[in-house]
Amino acid sequence: MDDQTKKLIEEAQTEDTLKQEFALTLDQRVKRYLELRPHGIIPNSHFAAVSAECHSLYRDGHFYGTISLAQSVSEALVKFLCERNGWKPNKDFEKNLKQLETRGKIPQELVSLFTAIWKSRDDYHHLNPQIEQDRQKLALLAKEKLTDLRKIEQELFAYTANEGKLLPKYPKYWDQKNGTVPIFLRFD
Repeated sequence: MDDQTKKLIEEAQTEDTLKQEFALTLDQRVKRYLELRPHGIIPNSHFAAVSAECHSLYRDGHFYGTISLAQSVSEALVKFLCERNGWKPNKDFEKNLKQLETRGKIPQELVSLFTAIWKSRDDYHHLNPQIEQDRQKLALLAKEKLTDLRKIEQELFAYTANEGKLLPKYPKYWDQKNGTVPIFLRFD
Protein backbone atom coordinates (compact mmCIF):
# COMPACT_ATOMS: atom_id res chain seq x y z
CA MET A 1 0.00 0.00 0.00
CA ASP A 2 1.45 3.36 -0.99
CA ASP A 3 1.62 6.42 1.28
CA GLN A 4 -1.27 8.19 -0.47
CA THR A 5 -3.58 5.20 0.09
CA LYS A 6 -2.51 4.95 3.75
CA LYS A 7 -3.24 8.63 4.20
CA LEU A 8 -6.71 8.28 2.65
CA ILE A 9 -7.53 5.30 4.88
CA GLU A 10 -6.30 7.14 7.97
CA GLU A 11 -8.39 10.21 7.08
CA ALA A 12 -11.51 8.07 6.56
CA GLN A 13 -10.98 6.24 9.87
CA THR A 14 -10.40 9.51 11.73
CA GLU A 15 -13.51 11.04 10.18
CA ASP A 16 -15.58 8.01 11.19
CA THR A 17 -14.24 8.13 14.76
CA LEU A 18 -15.02 11.84 15.08
CA LYS A 19 -18.54 11.36 13.69
CA GLN A 20 -19.21 8.56 16.18
CA GLU A 21 -17.89 10.64 19.07
CA PHE A 22 -20.01 13.60 17.99
CA ALA A 23 -23.15 11.46 17.69
CA LEU A 24 -22.57 9.95 21.14
CA THR A 25 -22.12 13.33 22.83
CA LEU A 26 -24.54 15.48 20.83
CA ASP A 27 -27.42 15.38 23.33
CA GLN A 28 -25.10 16.38 26.20
CA ARG A 29 -23.62 19.21 24.14
CA VAL A 30 -27.06 20.56 23.26
CA LYS A 31 -28.12 20.48 26.92
CA ARG A 32 -24.97 22.26 28.09
CA TYR A 33 -25.31 24.91 25.38
CA LEU A 34 -28.96 25.61 26.16
CA GLU A 35 -28.41 25.78 29.92
CA LEU A 36 -25.57 28.29 29.67
CA ARG A 37 -25.65 30.57 26.66
CA PRO A 38 -23.17 33.45 26.45
CA HIS A 39 -24.11 37.10 26.86
CA GLY A 40 -24.94 37.88 23.24
CA ILE A 41 -23.08 41.12 22.57
CA ILE A 42 -19.86 42.34 24.14
CA PRO A 43 -17.26 44.90 23.05
CA ASN A 44 -14.98 43.73 20.27
CA SER A 45 -11.97 43.55 22.57
CA HIS A 46 -8.92 41.33 22.91
CA PHE A 47 -10.80 39.01 25.29
CA ALA A 48 -14.07 38.73 23.33
CA ALA A 49 -13.21 35.68 21.21
CA VAL A 50 -11.55 33.99 24.19
CA SER A 51 -14.66 34.50 26.29
CA ALA A 52 -16.76 32.95 23.51
CA GLU A 53 -14.35 30.03 23.41
CA CYS A 54 -15.04 29.37 27.11
CA HIS A 55 -18.64 28.61 26.17
CA SER A 56 -17.57 26.34 23.31
CA LEU A 57 -15.27 24.42 25.62
CA TYR A 58 -18.03 23.96 28.18
CA ARG A 59 -20.57 22.95 25.53
CA ASP A 60 -18.17 20.33 24.20
CA GLY A 61 -17.33 18.93 27.64
CA HIS A 62 -13.81 20.30 28.01
CA PHE A 63 -14.13 21.29 31.64
CA TYR A 64 -10.46 21.84 32.56
CA GLY A 65 -10.17 24.20 29.61
CA THR A 66 -13.39 25.97 30.59
CA ILE A 67 -12.13 26.56 34.13
CA SER A 68 -8.67 27.77 33.14
CA LEU A 69 -9.89 29.98 30.33
CA ALA A 70 -12.69 31.50 32.43
CA GLN A 71 -10.04 32.40 35.01
CA SER A 72 -7.86 33.96 32.31
CA VAL A 73 -10.76 35.97 30.90
CA SER A 74 -11.58 37.17 34.41
CA GLU A 75 -8.02 38.34 34.85
CA ALA A 76 -8.16 40.15 31.50
CA LEU A 77 -11.47 41.76 32.45
CA VAL A 78 -10.10 43.05 35.74
CA LYS A 79 -7.08 44.57 33.96
CA PHE A 80 -9.41 46.04 31.33
CA LEU A 81 -11.55 47.62 34.06
CA CYS A 82 -8.48 49.16 35.71
CA GLU A 83 -7.34 50.65 32.39
CA ARG A 84 -10.79 51.95 31.45
CA ASN A 85 -11.10 53.54 34.88
CA GLY A 86 -7.85 55.42 34.46
CA TRP A 87 -4.98 53.54 36.06
CA LYS A 88 -2.34 51.04 35.07
CA PRO A 89 -3.19 47.60 36.42
CA ASN A 90 -0.92 45.80 38.83
CA LYS A 91 0.39 42.36 37.85
CA ASP A 92 -1.52 40.90 40.81
CA PHE A 93 -5.18 40.02 40.15
CA GLU A 94 -6.26 40.36 43.77
CA LYS A 95 -4.64 43.79 44.13
CA ASN A 96 -6.37 44.98 40.97
CA LEU A 97 -9.70 43.65 42.18
CA LYS A 98 -9.23 45.33 45.55
CA GLN A 99 -8.45 48.65 43.83
CA LEU A 100 -11.61 48.39 41.74
CA GLU A 101 -13.62 47.73 44.88
CA THR A 102 -11.92 50.41 47.01
CA ARG A 103 -12.35 53.05 44.31
CA GLY A 104 -16.01 52.15 43.91
CA LYS A 105 -15.69 51.07 40.29
CA ILE A 106 -17.48 47.73 40.67
CA PRO A 107 -20.13 46.58 43.14
CA GLN A 108 -19.50 43.95 45.80
CA GLU A 109 -21.53 41.42 43.81
CA LEU A 110 -19.01 41.56 40.96
CA VAL A 111 -16.10 41.36 43.40
CA SER A 112 -17.64 38.16 44.78
CA LEU A 113 -18.14 36.72 41.30
CA PHE A 114 -14.56 37.50 40.25
CA THR A 115 -13.28 36.00 43.50
CA ALA A 116 -15.28 32.80 42.97
CA ILE A 117 -13.92 32.38 39.46
CA TRP A 118 -10.37 33.05 40.66
CA LYS A 119 -10.56 30.45 43.45
CA SER A 120 -7.97 27.70 42.89
CA ARG A 121 -6.58 29.55 39.88
CA ASP A 122 -3.00 28.49 40.48
CA ASP A 123 -4.03 24.88 40.98
CA TYR A 124 -5.72 24.72 37.57
CA HIS A 125 -3.15 26.77 35.69
CA HIS A 126 -0.26 24.74 37.09
CA LEU A 127 -2.17 21.43 37.18
CA ASN A 128 -1.39 20.87 40.83
CA PRO A 129 -2.34 17.42 42.16
CA GLN A 130 -5.30 18.70 44.18
CA ILE A 131 -7.35 19.77 41.14
CA GLU A 132 -10.72 18.09 40.82
CA GLN A 133 -10.62 14.86 38.86
CA ASP A 134 -14.15 13.55 39.34
CA ARG A 135 -15.82 14.31 36.01
CA GLN A 136 -19.23 15.19 37.47
CA LYS A 137 -17.75 17.53 40.07
CA LEU A 138 -15.49 19.03 37.42
CA ALA A 139 -18.48 19.68 35.15
CA LEU A 140 -20.29 21.43 37.99
CA LEU A 141 -17.24 23.56 38.82
CA ALA A 142 -16.82 24.56 35.16
CA LYS A 143 -20.50 25.47 34.97
CA GLU A 144 -20.26 27.57 38.15
CA LYS A 145 -17.23 29.52 36.94
CA LEU A 146 -18.70 30.09 33.49
CA THR A 147 -22.04 31.14 34.98
CA ASP A 148 -20.21 33.68 37.13
CA LEU A 149 -18.30 34.97 34.10
CA ARG A 150 -21.55 35.36 32.19
CA LYS A 151 -23.09 37.32 35.10
CA ILE A 152 -20.06 39.63 35.13
CA GLU A 153 -20.31 40.22 31.38
CA GLN A 154 -24.06 40.76 31.59
CA GLU A 155 -23.50 43.55 34.13
CA LEU A 156 -20.39 45.19 32.66
CA PHE A 157 -21.62 44.99 29.09
CA ALA A 158 -25.31 45.55 29.68
CA TYR A 159 -27.04 47.46 26.93
CA THR A 160 -30.37 48.43 25.52
CA ALA A 161 -31.28 49.05 21.91
CA ASN A 162 -33.16 52.03 20.55
CA GLU A 163 -34.05 52.25 16.86
CA GLY A 164 -31.23 49.89 15.95
CA LYS A 165 -28.67 51.68 18.11
CA LEU A 166 -26.77 49.93 20.86
CA LEU A 167 -26.91 51.94 24.08
CA PRO A 168 -24.33 50.63 26.56
CA LYS A 169 -25.07 50.92 30.28
CA TYR A 170 -21.37 51.71 30.83
CA PRO A 171 -20.17 53.51 27.67
CA LYS A 172 -16.55 53.73 28.86
CA TYR A 173 -16.26 49.95 28.49
CA TRP A 174 -17.12 50.11 24.80
CA ASP A 175 -14.98 51.67 22.06
CA GLN A 176 -17.12 54.25 20.30
CA LYS A 177 -16.12 56.07 17.14
CA ASN A 178 -18.28 58.33 15.00
CA GLY A 179 -21.45 57.11 16.68
CA THR A 180 -20.68 53.43 16.14
CA VAL A 181 -19.73 50.72 18.60
CA PRO A 182 -17.61 47.78 17.38
CA ILE A 183 -19.14 44.65 18.87
CA PHE A 184 -18.48 40.94 19.12
CA LEU A 185 -21.61 38.89 18.45
CA ARG A 186 -22.03 35.60 20.24
CA PHE A 187 -25.21 34.19 18.77
CA ASP A 188 -24.46 30.63 17.76
